[in-house]
Amino acid sequence: MLAKWNKFHDWYLDRLTLGPNEEPRELILGLYRGNERVDVTFEGVTCFNLEHLGLLNIVYGIKIIEEVDKNYEVVIASLNKGERLSMRKGATVAFMYSSLGAELAIEFDSLRIESV
Repeated sequence: MLAKWNKFHDWYLDRLTLGPNEEPRELILGLYRGNERVDVTFEGVTCFNLEHLGLLNIVYGIKIIEEVDKNYEVVIASLNKGERLSMRKGATVAFMYSSLGAELAIEFDSLRIESV
């Protein structure tokens, strides 16, 4: 799913929306490039850690992280800095790498991408 969008390389992050304060939680990234705009919705969020959010945030790539990935331990260490509001663990871990600004480690159940 992320590959279809080239992992959002060189897209800009300008919105972040957190879902209801109850299960299942969601986090929505508002991304744009030129005239294109999408909402990337992480559903069933159990934990996340957002660092380096600035006035300008350029995505290098959003990647699903598997245990066999060389950066898995680094991503889990970043995720562990976040507050876990549920004892449940999400099915998937992802990381948003940045060219500039915000980086996000997130644990969640499913992903939805919608053009807006």
